Amino acid sequence: MLCVKKVNLLILLFFSLVFTACSKNKKENKTCFLSDHFRHFPYQVNKPSQTYVLTKQLREISGLAYSTKSKLLCINDEQGYVFEYDLEKKHVSRKIKFAKKGDFEAIEKIGKMCVVLRSDGKLYFIDNLNADKLDTRKVKTGLDVEDTEGLTYDSLSNSLLIACKGLAHGENKYAGKRLVYRYSIADKCLYSKPEILIDQNKLAEIMKMDAYTKFSIKILTSINPSKGNLIFQPSGIAIHPLSRNIYVLGSVGKLLLILNPKGGLLAAHKLKRKIFTQPEGICFAPDGTLFISTEGKSGNGKIYKFKYKP
Repeated sequence: MLCVKKVNLLILLFFSLVFTACSKNKKENKTCFLSDHFRHFPYQVNKPSQTYVLTKQLREISGLAYSTKSKLLCINDEQGYVFEYDLEKKHVSRKIKFAKKGDFEAIEKIGKMCVVLRSDGKLYFIDNLNADKLDTRKVKTGLDVEDTEGLTYDSLSNSLLIACKGLAHGENKYAGKRLVYRYSIADKCLYSKPEILIDQNKLAEIMKMDAYTKFSIKILTSINPSKGNLIFQPSGIAIHPLSRNIYVLGSVGKLLLILNPKGGLLAAHKLKRKIFTQPEGICFAPDGTLFISTEGKSGNGKIYKFKYKP
Protein backbone atom coordinates (compact mmCIF):
# COMPACT_ATOMS: atom_id res chain seq x y z
CA MET A 1 0.00 0.00 0.00
CA LEU A 2 1.38 3.38 -1.05
CA CYS A 3 1.97 5.90 1.72
CA VAL A 4 0.21 9.27 1.60
CA LYS A 5 3.43 11.04 0.60
CA LYS A 6 3.90 8.78 -2.44
CA VAL A 7 0.28 9.22 -3.46
CA ASN A 8 0.68 13.00 -3.28
CA LEU A 9 3.81 12.79 -5.41
CA LEU A 10 1.99 10.73 -8.03
CA ILE A 11 -0.90 13.21 -8.10
CA LEU A 12 1.57 16.08 -8.33
CA LEU A 13 3.35 14.40 -11.26
CA PHE A 14 0.06 13.76 -13.07
CA PHE A 15 -1.16 17.32 -12.84
CA SER A 16 2.30 18.67 -13.68
CA LEU A 17 2.07 16.73 -16.94
CA VAL A 18 -1.43 18.12 -17.53
CA PHE A 19 -0.20 21.65 -16.84
CA THR A 20 2.78 21.22 -19.17
CA ALA A 21 0.64 19.78 -21.95
CA CYS A 22 -1.89 22.59 -21.66
CA SER A 23 0.85 25.21 -21.61
CA LYS A 24 2.47 23.77 -24.74
CA ASN A 25 -0.80 24.13 -26.59
CA LYS A 26 -0.64 27.87 -26.04
CA LYS A 27 1.48 30.14 -28.20
CA GLU A 28 4.85 30.36 -26.50
CA ASN A 29 6.23 33.28 -28.49
CA LYS A 30 3.73 35.72 -27.04
CA THR A 31 3.96 39.14 -25.44
CA CYS A 32 1.12 40.87 -23.61
CA PHE A 33 1.47 44.66 -23.21
CA LEU A 34 -0.32 46.50 -20.43
CA SER A 35 0.76 50.08 -21.06
CA ASP A 36 0.09 52.36 -24.01
CA HIS A 37 3.55 53.83 -23.41
CA PHE A 38 5.27 50.45 -23.68
CA ARG A 39 4.45 48.59 -26.89
CA HIS A 40 7.83 47.27 -27.94
CA PHE A 41 9.61 44.35 -26.26
CA PRO A 42 13.32 45.26 -26.62
CA TYR A 43 14.63 41.70 -26.86
CA GLN A 44 13.99 38.66 -29.04
CA VAL A 45 13.91 36.50 -25.95
CA ASN A 46 13.20 33.25 -27.77
CA LYS A 47 16.00 33.89 -30.30
CA PRO A 48 19.29 34.29 -28.43
CA SER A 49 22.12 35.95 -30.34
CA GLN A 50 24.60 33.62 -28.64
CA THR A 51 24.45 30.48 -26.52
CA TYR A 52 27.09 29.41 -24.01
CA VAL A 53 26.93 25.71 -23.11
CA LEU A 54 28.20 25.10 -19.59
CA THR A 55 30.09 22.15 -18.16
CA LYS A 56 28.84 19.78 -15.49
CA GLN A 57 29.97 21.99 -12.59
CA LEU A 58 27.37 24.61 -13.62
CA ARG A 59 24.57 22.28 -14.65
CA GLU A 60 22.54 23.64 -11.72
CA ILE A 61 23.41 27.30 -12.35
CA SER A 62 21.05 29.32 -10.17
CA GLY A 63 22.31 32.90 -10.33
CA LEU A 64 24.03 35.28 -12.73
CA ALA A 65 25.72 38.68 -12.43
CA TYR A 66 27.57 40.99 -14.81
CA SER A 67 31.21 41.53 -13.82
CA THR A 68 33.20 42.99 -16.76
CA LYS A 69 32.87 43.21 -20.54
CA SER A 70 34.07 39.62 -20.88
CA LYS A 71 33.17 38.09 -17.51
CA LEU A 72 30.01 36.96 -15.73
CA LEU A 73 29.70 35.68 -12.17
CA CYS A 74 27.68 32.52 -11.56
CA ILE A 75 26.33 30.59 -8.58
CA ASN A 76 25.70 26.86 -8.44
CA ASP A 77 22.59 25.78 -6.55
CA GLU A 78 24.29 23.51 -4.03
CA GLN A 79 27.89 24.71 -3.69
CA GLY A 80 29.46 27.64 -1.85
CA TYR A 81 31.48 28.80 -4.85
CA VAL A 82 31.43 31.88 -7.05
CA PHE A 83 32.26 30.87 -10.61
CA GLU A 84 33.79 33.46 -12.94
CA TYR A 85 32.76 32.69 -16.53
CA ASP A 86 34.83 34.01 -19.45
CA LEU A 87 32.52 34.91 -22.35
CA GLU A 88 35.36 35.11 -24.86
CA LYS A 89 37.03 31.81 -23.97
CA LYS A 90 33.68 30.19 -23.13
CA HIS A 91 34.76 28.47 -19.95
CA VAL A 92 35.00 28.95 -16.18
CA SER A 93 38.16 30.99 -15.56
CA ARG A 94 38.01 31.05 -11.74
CA LYS A 95 36.29 29.15 -8.96
CA ILE A 96 36.18 30.99 -5.62
CA LYS A 97 35.12 29.34 -2.35
CA PHE A 98 33.10 31.66 -0.08
CA ALA A 99 30.96 29.34 2.09
CA LYS A 100 30.06 25.77 2.92
CA LYS A 101 27.42 23.96 0.89
CA GLY A 102 23.98 25.57 0.83
CA ASP A 103 20.99 26.44 -1.30
CA PHE A 104 22.39 29.54 -3.03
CA GLU A 105 20.03 31.21 -5.48
CA ALA A 106 21.35 34.56 -6.73
CA ILE A 107 24.41 36.76 -7.00
CA GLU A 108 24.96 40.47 -7.63
CA LYS A 109 28.15 42.51 -8.14
CA ILE A 110 28.48 45.95 -6.58
CA GLY A 111 31.80 47.56 -7.43
CA LYS A 112 34.52 45.27 -6.04
CA MET A 113 32.03 43.62 -3.71
CA CYS A 114 29.54 40.90 -4.57
CA VAL A 115 26.49 39.63 -2.70
CA VAL A 116 25.09 36.10 -2.71
CA LEU A 117 21.52 35.25 -1.70
CA ARG A 118 20.65 32.00 0.05
CA SER A 119 17.14 30.55 -0.26
CA ASP A 120 16.33 31.31 3.40
CA GLY A 121 16.87 35.05 2.86
CA LYS A 122 20.40 35.27 4.24
CA LEU A 123 22.91 37.45 2.37
CA TYR A 124 26.64 36.81 1.97
CA PHE A 125 28.63 40.02 1.41
CA ILE A 126 32.03 39.26 -0.14
CA ASP A 127 34.19 42.39 -0.01
CA ASN A 128 36.72 41.57 -2.74
CA LEU A 129 36.80 38.45 -4.90
CA ASN A 130 40.38 39.26 -5.96
CA ALA A 131 41.73 39.27 -2.41
CA ASP A 132 44.06 36.45 -1.32
CA LYS A 133 41.77 35.82 1.66
CA LEU A 134 38.07 36.54 1.29
CA ASP A 135 36.26 38.69 3.83
CA THR A 136 32.73 37.27 3.86
CA ARG A 137 29.96 38.65 6.09
CA LYS A 138 26.73 36.69 6.55
CA VAL A 139 23.70 38.89 7.17
CA LYS A 140 20.21 37.87 8.29
CA THR A 141 17.66 40.01 6.45
CA GLY A 142 14.76 38.96 8.65
CA LEU A 143 12.84 37.52 5.71
CA ASP A 144 10.95 34.51 7.03
CA VAL A 145 10.32 33.00 3.59
CA GLU A 146 10.68 29.44 2.35
CA ASP A 147 12.29 30.49 -0.95
CA THR A 148 14.04 33.75 -1.82
CA GLU A 149 15.37 33.40 -5.35
CA GLY A 150 16.04 36.75 -7.02
CA LEU A 151 18.50 39.53 -6.18
CA THR A 152 19.40 42.82 -7.86
CA TYR A 153 21.16 46.04 -6.88
CA ASP A 154 19.43 49.42 -7.04
CA SER A 155 22.24 51.96 -7.38
CA LEU A 156 19.95 54.99 -6.88
CA SER A 157 19.04 53.95 -3.32
CA ASN A 158 22.05 51.74 -2.50
CA SER A 159 19.71 48.87 -1.77
CA LEU A 160 18.92 45.33 -2.87
CA LEU A 161 15.65 44.04 -4.26
CA ILE A 162 14.90 40.46 -3.16
CA ALA A 163 12.30 38.47 -5.10
CA CYS A 164 10.42 35.79 -3.16
CA LYS A 165 9.19 32.56 -4.69
CA GLY A 166 6.89 31.82 -1.76
CA LEU A 167 5.08 33.77 0.96
CA ALA A 168 6.50 34.61 4.35
CA HIS A 169 4.90 32.89 7.32
CA GLY A 170 1.83 34.78 8.52
CA GLU A 171 1.44 36.81 5.32
CA ASN A 172 -1.94 35.43 4.25
CA LYS A 173 -3.02 38.96 3.31
CA TYR A 174 -0.69 38.64 0.31
CA ALA A 175 -2.18 35.35 -0.90
CA GLY A 176 -2.26 35.29 -4.70
CA LYS A 177 0.65 37.72 -4.89
CA ARG A 178 4.38 37.34 -5.44
CA LEU A 179 6.48 39.71 -3.38
CA VAL A 180 9.67 41.72 -3.86
CA TYR A 181 11.29 43.26 -0.77
CA ARG A 182 13.90 46.01 -0.44
CA TYR A 183 16.98 45.69 1.77
CA SER A 184 18.94 48.86 2.58
CA ILE A 185 22.69 48.29 2.47
CA ALA A 186 23.45 51.60 4.17
CA ASP A 187 20.96 51.06 7.02
CA LYS A 188 21.51 47.29 7.16
CA CYS A 189 17.80 46.60 7.41
CA LEU A 190 14.87 45.20 5.48
CA TYR A 191 11.89 47.40 4.70
CA SER A 192 8.93 45.90 6.57
CA LYS A 193 6.46 46.08 3.67
CA PRO A 194 6.95 44.57 0.21
CA GLU A 195 8.30 46.97 -2.41
CA ILE A 196 6.49 45.23 -5.29
CA LEU A 197 3.38 43.04 -5.47
CA ILE A 198 2.87 40.83 -8.53
CA ASP A 199 -0.75 39.75 -8.92
CA GLN A 200 -0.97 36.09 -9.97
CA ASN A 201 -4.62 36.26 -10.97
CA LYS A 202 -3.96 39.27 -13.18
CA LEU A 203 -1.20 37.33 -14.93
CA ALA A 204 -3.56 34.40 -15.51
CA GLU A 205 -6.05 36.74 -17.17
CA ILE A 206 -3.66 38.68 -19.38
CA MET A 207 -1.91 35.49 -20.54
CA LYS A 208 -5.34 34.03 -21.33
CA MET A 209 -4.77 30.74 -19.55
CA ASP A 210 -7.39 28.18 -20.50
CA ALA A 211 -9.66 26.38 -18.03
CA TYR A 212 -7.56 23.19 -18.00
CA THR A 213 -4.39 25.08 -17.13
CA LYS A 214 -6.13 27.06 -14.38
CA PHE A 215 -7.63 23.85 -12.98
CA SER A 216 -4.30 22.00 -12.91
CA ILE A 217 -2.65 24.98 -11.20
CA LYS A 218 -5.42 25.01 -8.58
CA ILE A 219 -4.95 21.29 -7.87
CA LEU A 220 -1.15 21.61 -7.64
CA THR A 221 -1.50 24.54 -5.26
CA SER A 222 -3.94 22.63 -3.01
CA ILE A 223 -1.63 19.57 -2.89
CA ASN A 224 1.36 21.63 -1.76
CA PRO A 225 0.02 24.95 -0.40
CA SER A 226 3.41 25.90 1.09
CA LYS A 227 4.63 26.55 -2.46
CA GLY A 228 1.84 29.04 -3.05
CA ASN A 229 0.14 29.80 -6.36
CA LEU A 230 2.00 28.20 -9.29
CA ILE A 231 0.94 30.62 -12.03
CA PHE A 232 4.19 32.54 -11.58
CA GLN A 233 7.04 32.26 -9.11
CA PRO A 234 10.05 34.59 -9.43
CA SER A 235 13.43 32.95 -9.96
CA GLY A 236 15.45 36.03 -10.94
CA ILE A 237 15.27 39.83 -10.98
CA ALA A 238 17.35 42.60 -12.59
CA ILE A 239 17.11 46.35 -13.14
CA HIS A 240 17.68 47.53 -16.71
CA PRO A 241 20.71 49.89 -16.72
CA LEU A 242 19.19 52.32 -19.26
CA SER A 243 15.40 52.31 -18.84
CA ARG A 244 15.44 51.48 -15.09
CA ASN A 245 12.59 49.06 -15.74
CA ILE A 246 12.58 45.94 -13.56
CA TYR A 247 12.74 42.52 -15.25
CA VAL A 248 11.42 39.57 -13.25
CA LEU A 249 12.11 36.05 -14.48
CA GLY A 250 9.90 33.10 -13.55
CA SER A 251 10.95 29.48 -13.99
CA VAL A 252 7.55 28.38 -12.67
CA GLY A 253 5.17 29.91 -15.21
CA LYS A 254 7.89 30.38 -17.87
CA LEU A 255 7.39 34.15 -18.02
CA LEU A 256 9.58 37.24 -18.23
CA LEU A 257 7.85 40.30 -16.76
CA ILE A 258 8.78 43.93 -17.29
CA LEU A 259 7.77 46.34 -14.53
CA ASN A 260 8.23 50.08 -14.43
CA PRO A 261 10.59 51.50 -11.73
CA LYS A 262 7.64 51.77 -9.32
CA GLY A 263 6.64 48.12 -9.83
CA GLY A 264 3.73 48.58 -12.25
CA LEU A 265 3.37 45.78 -14.79
CA LEU A 266 4.24 46.90 -18.34
CA ALA A 267 4.50 43.59 -20.21
CA ALA A 268 4.63 39.81 -19.84
CA HIS A 269 6.48 37.61 -22.30
CA LYS A 270 6.03 33.85 -22.60
CA LEU A 271 9.28 31.85 -22.70
CA LYS A 272 9.78 28.77 -24.87
CA ARG A 273 10.17 25.65 -22.75
CA LYS A 274 12.53 23.94 -25.18
CA ILE A 275 14.97 26.86 -24.76
CA PHE A 276 14.40 27.72 -21.10
CA THR A 277 14.42 24.39 -19.29
CA GLN A 278 14.66 26.06 -15.87
CA PRO A 279 15.55 29.77 -16.17
CA GLU A 280 16.89 31.13 -12.88
CA GLY A 281 19.56 33.77 -13.55
CA ILE A 282 19.26 37.18 -15.21
CA CYS A 283 21.55 40.21 -15.56
CA PHE A 284 22.36 43.12 -17.87
CA ALA A 285 25.53 44.61 -19.31
CA PRO A 286 25.78 48.43 -19.07
CA ASP A 287 24.76 48.77 -22.75
CA GLY A 288 21.52 46.85 -22.15
CA THR A 289 22.69 43.45 -23.39
CA LEU A 290 20.64 40.80 -21.59
CA PHE A 291 21.93 37.49 -20.21
CA ILE A 292 19.67 34.68 -18.94
CA SER A 293 20.89 31.39 -17.50
CA THR A 294 18.96 28.14 -17.34
CA GLU A 295 19.64 24.96 -15.40
CA GLY A 296 20.30 21.85 -17.43
CA LYS A 297 18.31 19.29 -15.40
CA SER A 298 19.40 16.13 -17.28
CA GLY A 299 21.48 18.12 -19.80
CA ASN A 300 23.89 21.04 -19.76
CA GLY A 301 23.24 24.36 -18.12
CA LYS A 302 23.31 27.31 -20.52
CA ILE A 303 23.71 31.07 -20.65
CA TYR A 304 21.88 32.97 -23.39
CA LYS A 305 22.85 36.40 -24.71
CA PHE A 306 20.29 38.83 -26.19
CA LYS A 307 20.99 42.09 -28.00
CA TYR A 308 19.17 45.20 -26.83
CA LYS A 309 16.89 46.69 -29.49
CA PRO A 310 15.18 49.80 -28.02
